[in-house]
Amino acid sequence: MSLTTDTYAQGRVVNILTGCPACGYEFSPNERRYKHLGEHEPEDFGLDPLGVVDDRHDEPLFGGDRT
Repeated sequence: MSLTTDTYAQGRVVNILTGCPACGYEFSPNERRYKHLGEHEPEDFGLDPLGVVDDRHDEPLFGGDRT
């Protein structure tokens, strides 16, 4: 994934997505990222399809017992 970081006046830090993590498309500086990303399906990002729930969804993330 391609990210750049800009620091503005008074220390404001902004991360900017420069390339699509799913297909590698390079964004122009003023392009709306959400429009392109919205054209992808969840599977493009390694996620389950919409409406499909993994059987392991309620397992502990880092092992151990459920409490």
